[in-house]
Amino acid sequence: MKTALLSLLAGGLLAPCAVADLVEVTVTGEVGFSVIGGDHSGVSPGDPVVMRFVLDSAEFADSPNFPTRGYTIDPATFEMSVGGAAVVLEDPQPFGPAYFVIRDNDPAVDGFLISRNIDVPLPVQVDIPGLAPTHDLDFLVTYPETQVSSLDLLDAAGSYDFTGVSVFGWTLSLFGGIGAEYIYEGMTIAVVPDGGCNDADLAEPIGVLDLADVQAFIGGFTNGDPIADLAPPSGVFDLADVQAFVGAFLAGCT
Repeated sequence: MKTALLSLLAGGLLAPCAVADLVEVTVTGEVGFSVIGGDHSGVSPGDPVVMRFVLDSAEFADSPNFPTRGYTIDPATFEMSVGGAAVVLEDPQPFGPAYFVIRDNDPAVDGFLISRNIDVPLPVQVDIPGLAPTHDLDFLVTYPETQVSSLDLLDAAGSYDFTGVSVFGWTLSLFGGIGAEYIYEGMTIAVVPDGGCNDADLAEPIGVLDLADVQAFIGGFTNGDPIADLAPPSGVFDLADVQAFVGAFLAGCT
């Protein structure tokens, strides 16, 4: 596979492209329990869980009541894999946007949650392939009040693990009954490199698609690095990721 990719793309596509001010959030954990059917019927305790989405750091709403700020989640970027089975964020959301909410001293604690309300935790709606009913996704993690310095998403960039966690909740529910619970392990909030013109623009020089991007993808794919996890199911490195990279590379920068 490495040789084929290098042979196909070694010539490169040299084209400048635009800068985007984006931030990627990746949450990892494992299955605590799951009784959900459909494509999740084979999910077992201990299976890996990965949730990932992209935010625009300029698209947010501040709460008038609490020290919280919600950044709009683009449903097209949302990926969640539970033991290789997908969870799909509904688009559009029936109750308004889904937000990634930052809490700063709210009160005396910091933390993060996914909610359709920037004041309080309220579930967002997701679909489980193979099942008709819409499910509720809840996610919340609480840290000491010194964990974040402000409500600015860019200031929150970094890695977070279980150290200092006082409360967490990560569940899928239906009609108020919890069908699956996931154990939170950690989260990264990472600024997408300035100028990356598409998913194939993985290495310097940013804005140019060349052999360095091919090598970055192959290295990431071989080592299971999220940089090469370009297609669903999230957390699984397979031919779909290769095809996504090749398609983006050949499309070039616009």
